[in-house]
Amino acid sequence: MTEWGTFESIRLLKGKSQLSDQLLESLNKALECSFAPAPAVKTTVEIGNLAEQEIFSHLQSISNVNMDFQVTDTSNQTGHGDMSVHHQDKLICVEIKNYSKPVPMKELDKYHKSLNLAEYDTGIMIQMNSCGFAREANLRSPIDIKVVDGKPSAYLTNIDKELLYPIINFLIANSQIGTDNIDELDNKKKALIQINEKLSDLRSSIEFQKKGIDKMEQTIQAIAKLTMI
Repeated sequence: MTEWGTFESIRLLKGKSQLSDQLLESLNKALECSFAPAPAVKTTVEIGNLAEQEIFSHLQSISNVNMDFQVTDTSNQTGHGDMSVHHQDKLICVEIKNYSKPVPMKELDKYHKSLNLAEYDTGIMIQMNSCGFAREANLRSPIDIKVVDGKPSAYLTNIDKELLYPIINFLIANSQIGTDNIDELDNKKKALIQINEKLSDLRSSIEFQKKGIDKMEQTIQAIAKLTMI
């Protein structure tokens, strides 16, 4: 085996085998893929940065078509969250987590300290994966809304990014809501969850159709190769 993970014996077969050069090359390429080195594992910091970039890019795409919507990277400002959104004269704190386990309470506490800053009117904490938040936080739904120190806060678990804009508008519209209106918040939260479920079903259907098309293309390519042998 060479340093590239291929078998020299496959190349030697060319001189002895009746198989075509094209078939032998295909076999050699398959072996190269089989023995290719595993990709480097990303660190937790890199994983977190990728998640922040993904959300920032999505929010920035909104700002490109809405002049009243501005997103700012605040990750270099200690205690100010990962980014902020200025919309309809309100400032929203946004915190992103990409944990492969429930987000611990100490991270929620840090976010709440950022949210408590006078400059912020409301906030969003996003857990990119489906692991959710610490059990003691009592955040069980993919979309949870709570009032923290008089400010509404959304806690999102593995939701469709397309829901971020309506959720931001929802928080702004309810930025003055008090703890006495929890039932009203809960009803609106349920409506958002239903929308998220429908979006998820739609994306799953699209992905299923894409896989079917990919398989069809692979089959056509395989048949085309066989006819050339």
